[in-house]
Amino acid sequence: MTKKLFVFAALAIIFAACNTATSDQNQSTELAVITCEEFSTSPDKYVGQEVMIEGTAVHVCAHGGKRMFIIGEDPDERIKITTGDEIEAFDVEMEGSDVTIIGVVDELRVDEAYLASWENEILADTPESELKIHSGEEGHESHEDDKEAEFEQVNDLRAQLKESGKDHLSFYSIVATEYEEKK
Repeated sequence: MTKKLFVFAALAIIFAACNTATSDQNQSTELAVITCEEFSTSPDKYVGQEVMIEGTAVHVCAHGGKRMFIIGEDPDERIKITTGDEIEAFDVEMEGSDVTIIGVVDELRVDEAYLASWENEILADTPESELKIHSGEEGHESHEDDKEAEFEQVNDLRAQLKESGKDHLSFYSIVATEYEEKK
């Protein structure tokens, strides 16, 4: 009887170990290789996923190098890439180069509370606000410390929010864990 009980317990342990290994394999995330156009069309379906994307670096923020913007075939569709914990800064010299980025897709939700907090930071004269939304457009650095330009951006977002009929606006970016400049 003890021998049968031992065999049954051993089989149960083996079965549980195999089942755990299988479920761990199923939970591992596969790297999604996407184009800039796929990202621009439906970024919400990649939120929280690790992706690999290639594009041309059209702008690297000179103020710290924490943001880079890439494009694919459509130059009007910019994708914001930010540095993750593994990357200190992007090199401004990469502008104009083709790059490969590996990172996790992030969603920034902007609602009325977010805009009110941002307004309070502008009034408090907080220069390194994390609430600022950088789009990487030409010449945006010249507006970095312009309170009126920031208030205008907040008001534009408020108008977009109202027009959308939703409770928030979504802005998507990729938090880079790795990148490579193609030579």
